[in-house]
Formats: sequence, C-alpha cells, structure tokens
Amino acid sequence: MKRIYYIIFAAVLLLAASCQKPQFIEPTTERQGITSLTAYFTTGKYVDQQLAKLDVTDENMDYYVIEIPWFFPEETEDPTTIYMSNLRIRAELAPDCRIDPPLTVLDLNQENKFTFTNNKGESRDIVITGKRTKFRRTDLISFNVIGTFPCEGFVDNDLRKIYLFTNDDLNGYTAEAVTCVHASIKNPEQLAKPRDYNQPQTITVVAHDGVTETEYTITKENPTKIPYGFNAESAKELFSINPGNIGFPEYTAAVNPSVGVLETKLVISMGDGTAPKYLNGITGVLEGEINLGAAKADGMTSDEAGNLILTNKAAGGETVNIYTTNSLSAAPELYYSFTNETTFVVGNVVRVIGDVKTDARMILTHEGVSGVTTCNIVTELVIRGGQVVEQNVVDYSSAYPGWGETAIHYAKVTPVSVDPANGVMISSYSNSVTVGEDSHYYLAYIDGKMSKSEKDLFDVDYCNWGKNPNSMDAKRYNNATYLAHFITTQFPAWGQYPGLYIYDISNPSTIKTADPVVMNSALTQYNETNAEASNSCGDVVISQSADGFKLFVYYFDHYGQTIGGYSVNCIKM
Repeated sequence: MKRIYYIIFAAVLLLAASCQKPQFIEPTTERQGITSLTAYFTTGKYVDQQLAKLDVTDENMDYYVIEIPWFFPEETEDPTTIYMSNLRIRAELAPDCRIDPPLTVLDLNQENKFTFTNNKGESRDIVITGKRTKFRRTDLISFNVIGTFPCEGFVDNDLRKIYLFTNDDLNGYTAEAVTCVHASIKNPEQLAKPRDYNQPQTITVVAHDGVTETEYTITKENPTKIPYGFNAESAKELFSINPGNIGFPEYTAAVNPSVGVLETKLVISMGDGTAPKYLNGITGVLEGEINLGAAKADGMTSDEAGNLILTNKAAGGETVNIYTTNSLSAAPELYYSFTNETTFVVGNVVRVIGDVKTDARMILTHEGVSGVTTCNIVTELVIRGGQVVEQNVVDYSSAYPGWGETAIHYAKVTPVSVDPANGVMISSYSNSVTVGEDSHYYLAYIDGKMSKSEKDLFDVDYCNWGKNPNSMDAKRYNNATYLAHFITTQFPAWGQYPGLYIYDISNPSTIKTADPVVMNSALTQYNETNAEASNSCGDVVISQSADGFKLFVYYFDHYGQTIGGYSVNCIKM
C-alpha cells in the first residue's frame, strides 16, 4: 500500500512539473528578484525529489552557490557526487522577472552563466553553481553515565544542556554519548576517563564539517517524582533495529524468543539452546553473551529488581529448574526446582511481578498438545522473603477458552500483583471468538476467584486475524502497575505491523474502558516477506532504572524481525 502511495505521489509531482514554467513560480515574499533556487534529482531512486534549496536574502546577488548535502539521505553514507552533474534547477521569481536561457538540467560542478532581467527591464549577468557541503548539525541523541548506578541523561539540544536526574553519587563514573548522524565527540577519550559527575562537566560535539562545534554542560539535578505512575508525554523511542543484522536467526527459523533486562542491558534468548545475547539498553548495540553456566534459557524474563529468571522446558514427570542471576558475567544460581506433575509441557514461558529476593509471584504457563488438546493451566509460585512458600497448579478452564502449543499459540499468563487473590491477565492467539465472518481477539482479566463476566474481557480491536496478541508483561512502578501488551505480526508483507500498548492496570477490573497510556500501532518491521505464520512469536518486558525515575519497555518480534525499546519517566518537570 505504501508503495502505491509513493507511485501516486511521484506521478503528481511529474504532472505538476510538466504544467508549469519553473523560472516563473509565484514568489513567497514581496522582494523583487530571485527568491530561491531548488535542486531536484533527475535520476536514480530519488528522481523528482528535492535535494537542496538556496534561499536568497540579497536581491542584488549575481553569484549563486547551491549547497548540496554531502550524503543523501542524511542518515546514510551515500555520497551525492554522482548527482552533481545532472540536477534540475527551479527558480522562484518575483512577477515579471525572468532568467535567460530558461533553467533546465544543470551541471553544478560548473559555473553556469545566465542573464537575469528584473520587472523594470534591467538585466545583469549571474552565475549558478553548486558545492557539496558537509553537515553542520551538532545535536546529541543520548548521554549516559556508567558506574554503580547508571544514569541516562536528559538532553536539551535547545539549551545545550544535559541533566542527570538522580540522587546517587556519580563520582568516578565514565560516560557514553551518541551524536546526530555524522557528528562526533571532541576528545572522546574524556568519556572513558572517570570523572566526578556530581560536579558540572562539559562535552563538545563536532559537526561533520569538522569546524562547527557545540559545547554541552552536564549537571546533576535532584529530581522530584510525580506522585503516581509516569508522564505519558515523556515516552521516547530508544532504538529500533533488525535482529538479522546482528547475528540473530532469520525469520524462517523455528524458535521460542524471550527477553529480560540485566544490568541495564536487554537480554534476548532464542530458546534454542544458545546463550542469550545482550544489547545496550539505550542504543541497542549488541555487546555480548551472558554467562549461562549450567542453566537453560528455554524461558526467560526479569523481575522488578533487575534479577534475570531462567527456566528449562520440562514434559510431564520431568524437573523444572529455575535459575536467577543479577550479573552478566557470573553464572546463574539455582533458585528453585519442582517436578512437573501435569501432562502438559511447562518452562517455555515464565512471568514475574515483584522481587524474587524478597516478595514476588511467578507464573509458568503450560502449553497444549498439537492436534490433541488446548491447555488452561499454569504453575504459580508465591514467594515471600526470597523463598517459595506456595506452589500451585491453577486451572483457568472455567474462565478462559485455552491456548495451544508452540511459541505462536500458547499464552503468557501474567500476574498483576504479588497477591494471588488479585488474579492474572491472559491473551493468546488461539483465543478467538468468531462473530459472523470476523474473528475478534480478547485481552482477559481473570480475578483470583476465577470469575469471568463480560466486564472481565475487552475487545482488542487493534489486533485482527493477521496478528498475534500473546506477549505481555506487568510490573509495578511509582505507585502504579502497568501492563505492556505487545502484538507480533503474522503477515508482514500485507502491512500487518507489530504494535505496542501500555495499560495502567492498578485496578485491572476497569481495564475494559481504559485507553492505552502509551501506544504505537505500527512499529517498524524489517521483514516484509510472508513465509510461515507459525513463526509469529516474540516477547516483551518492563524494567525500571535503579533510581526509579525511568521505566523501560523492550520488545522482540521474530517474524517481523524487529527489536526495539521505549522509555518514560516520572520526573516532575
């Protein structure tokens, strides 16, 4: 569909270009003379698109230099050298002015000579040429200090300031910074050198041209939290990348992905026996693999305190081993073991709310048997004082239709609090209710009494037959509880984009009438090929910064081939 729009748009541009005389375009100002000169592509995939524009401020100029960007598009490394000799130039002129001979396609490597005649009939010789120019932007995209309590800086590019909102001691910290495209940090060795960020510091960004510089002042500020939840308007996309470009399996691979957060890193397991890899939680850059030790990562998540939880897949009668770690380098330690006393496989999906070292609630979702039966059961662990004090097999068949097997079909049953009486959220691909010829998907809240009524379900109208709604995670944050609901794609070639929705479920029984706090219904996907819809699987996780000021939501869509993250904050500004 997007391609059709682009073709129509290009056709409109061509039609407009053929119906007007470019040297007599109506002016946008009252000045007399040449108002602007614009260069357009005449070849290649950007044909008829604008490459550069010169706004003329001196009506008496006789030498016009159109500055051509060094690369196009700006975010690429594609040089514009090959286009310089074949650009269509259009002039914006005051009424009754003209350029002779009329402007057409010019070689901007040369000095092209013309005669300009104003509305009084006065003529003068002019020259139109071009020059490739390097970018002068010096914006910062992100700035973070790294140490015992990492802190993401708030960058104000207008005031050229970076704020470190934290109460932590930042003495002896290093830093990392990301600049706008093609810019760089002056004296980058300063970032690797420990500094006292409790005191004001500076950092200088050098533009692509090597001349333009901007100095940023870095100051630590004592923030104040808003009393409840996060500022929805603070939502910011951190990164969106193609997992296929950084060593993850292709979209055709049969895998069981899960995600967690450890030491501010996004950890991704493919559930295929390989060690989970971790990415920088701010930039998305692949940084390494965790030490898996004796653990398996068939299922994985993280809790509210930054502990990574790892589980193995176990059939009926087999042992489930739950490992935890709070270190990228130290091997995970065995936390709890139990025998799967059901006939349904368990261990591929684990969800946790709370802190497994203090109080928490953990749910491991069992899965159905292909072609035989769906499943409605989970194993629930209640944790108090860092110990499992209750282990229960919970059957939701009286309240929910059930789910199947494989990563696309089973549910991720998600606890909404550390108290079992407060129930769970459920959504799965196989939970569809046919109404006429349409299938409708539902995100369900089931309370602790296993009651179900129409108010307990609400129609997920952003999810249709072409998407998979079974990725969820819930965490408490600043006196609120949030649910991240991630929708993976089943048919990327047909415009079925993945989506991310965040709900306030502090009172989950009211979620039916609640709108998402944050939503993006069309996330970027890097695969647009339909192959096997059974590969539509992924995961989502919520975490927060050590100082409690920021909340992060990360997602992974295997079939749509996209990894991304968002951040929000609860700072009173």
